[in-house]
Amino acid sequence: MNHISSEKSSDVNPSVGYSRESRASWIGSKLAQSTGIGVDQLDAVHNYMWLRILQNNAATPTTENEADHLAMHIVKLSLLAENAAAQGGPKAAMAAVMQARGSEVDPLLAQNFLRLASSSIFWMAMDSVGEA
Repeated sequence: MNHISSEKSSDVNPSVGYSRESRASWIGSKLAQSTGIGVDQLDAVHNYMWLRILQNNAATPTTENEADHLAMHIVKLSLLAENAAAQGGPKAAMAAVMQARGSEVDPLLAQNFLRLASSSIFWMAMDSVGEA
């Protein structure tokens, strides 16, 4: 017997209401893919990213694990970009990353983010995070 309704409320906007964590994870996923790491490492980076996002621990290195180290840098940038985007939109996110490049966030990841974020498709896709 299935008690879970598959109906969605008609007044829910599909691009609104996704958690900041899921939006930051989506940004992080695109950044991880842009680094050129192997598929075998990509899953590990994604797992470490979610652990760091859920623990709100973007800046404390815990191990000498390469995947965790990369995840730490990605999550830091992703949270910065997501927070700025939530407050001021895509241009604010890009400005925040440009300002933090080299001091707070890894310059190569910042460059990758700025390249990805310069496309309106990036932002439209991020607004649809969670859809099938």
